[in-house]
Amino acid sequence: MSDHFQEARGQLLDEQYRIGAGAKARHLLEKIAKQHLFCTLFFDDYERSFSSVLLLPLVEDYLLFDLPLDLPTSIKVGTAVTVLVRVDGVISGFRTQIQKRESDTLLLDFPEGLYQMQRRQLYRVPPAIADPDQVSILRRGAASQLGRLQDISVGGLRILLRPAPRDFPIEVGEELPELRFQLRDSPEIQTAAQVRFSDLHSQRGEALVFGVEFLQLAPTMKEIIAQYVQTRDREILKSLGIGLPGSGGGVPKSSLGGKLRRWWRGA
Repeated sequence: MSDHFQEARGQLLDEQYRIGAGAKARHLLEKIAKQHLFCTLFFDDYERSFSSVLLLPLVEDYLLFDLPLDLPTSIKVGTAVTVLVRVDGVISGFRTQIQKRESDTLLLDFPEGLYQMQRRQLYRVPPAIADPDQVSILRRGAASQLGRLQDISVGGLRILLRPAPRDFPIEVGEELPELRFQLRDSPEIQTAAQVRFSDLHSQRGEALVFGVEFLQLAPTMKEIIAQYVQTRDREILKSLGIGLPGSGGGVPKSSLGGKLRRWWRGA
């Protein structure tokens, strides 16, 4: 499962990304089914994810999915599920629950709303060699420190600290009153943040890599970051000699109904 889906799982179901449940949402679901796009299913209380495909026809009160081969029997009717899928480079998804479980299919309640998050809002990119990468970190009860920007998305940063702080270790959940950093040709960005992970390294002396989520980031600052992420993403793809990935899914276009299920199951 991609890091982008992991990040989207916690951000996507926000009202700002909601596209409703009307004709536009139904058109999106039909597109997902007709193009045989792979969907990622997250069931509540299960950390791992499962892959499946949405099957036609669409009806009024449920969605029909192929039953994941390794879905535990302990996942019962009524279990809540988050469904994520990439459509034309845009992460889309919804929340629902299991209505019925059959031998080879899974019926989910028709969702009340669908959500879409633009590609640039999730991608994490490293700075270019010539770009500024210093991050000033203000902490409560500890000395300020300078770290190095490892990568950035609209949602947060990954930072390298060398040496790692010893007297006051940076721990998951810690709120940082202020981060200050600058991106290419941008004004200084200031924001509060919260530590989401912390990983101690010992190569060439102790170092700490930790990730933060922005808190109450100003809309103007968010747009600056989004533009930078989009620019860097294009630069990286160009340097690799590739274009944006398609949303194909890899299933033969002639595969429908039972043929699709047989292909998916390897029969």
